[in-house]
Parts: sequence; C-alpha cells; structure tokens
Amino acid sequence: MQAKNIIMPISNKREYPRVETRNVVSYVCVDKEGNEIGEGMGETLNISQGGILLKSASSIESEFILLMSIDLENNIMEVKGKVAHSKKDKSGKYETGISFLGTHDENIQIIKKFIKTYHSRKTNRKHSRNAEIRK
Repeated sequence: MQAKNIIMPISNKREYPRVETRNVVSYVCVDKEGNEIGEGMGETLNISQGGILLKSASSIESEFILLMSIDLENNIMEVKGKVAHSKKDKSGKYETGISFLGTHDENIQIIKKFIKTYHSRKTNRKHSRNAEIRK
C-alpha cells in the first residue's frame, strides 16, 4: 500500500469565535500592583468569550488594562484584562489583543453589552443616514 501525501488544513488556534464590534473605549494601563501607568482611547475591532481586540493610536506596553465604555443606558461598562500582544498595523495604529480576567459569567455579561451596544448604534446610524437621504 502506497502512502499518500495528505495536506491538513491549518486550524484556527482561537478557542472562541470572534464577533465584530466597533465600540469606542477609553483605557487605563496598570502595572502588577494596580498603579496607573498610562491611559488612552481606542476602538474595539472584535470580541469573544476569551478577550477583545483593540485598535489605538499608541502601543499598549502595560501587562494589565482596564477598558471602559458606555452602554445603551449610559452606564459605564468596565472590563479588566491582560495584554496578550500589541503590534503596529499597516495604517500605523496598534492592534492589541487583550485576554479577559473576570469570571466566565462576568465576561459573558460584558460581551453581551458590547455587542448589543455596537449593533444598536450601527442600526441607528443606518436609519439616520436613510432619513437624511430622503430629505
């Protein structure tokens, strides 16, 4: 029996599927002792049960980060994370992968809020543009 060359597809190493989001967030960089060592603004690119991908103008060099955004009811959404990587993209901005540090239930709740807020604002922008076109 002759062995055949079998090419196996490269598998996605991600544990959880990613969902596109575009939420504006502010962030605070903190060290191991919880001291603030930097802050900035960014935009989420995607989110999963394990973490979030953030785009920002500056590289995030800290080990830990606190992300904050506003939900549909104008409540502050906060999530703590650990920086997994930060790299410069083609546009010169930085994409930072952040792993969530909360419990599974806490992470699920914040993910739901981020996705709900993104989709609601996306729908509202679409309706606003359509209303402007009709004028």
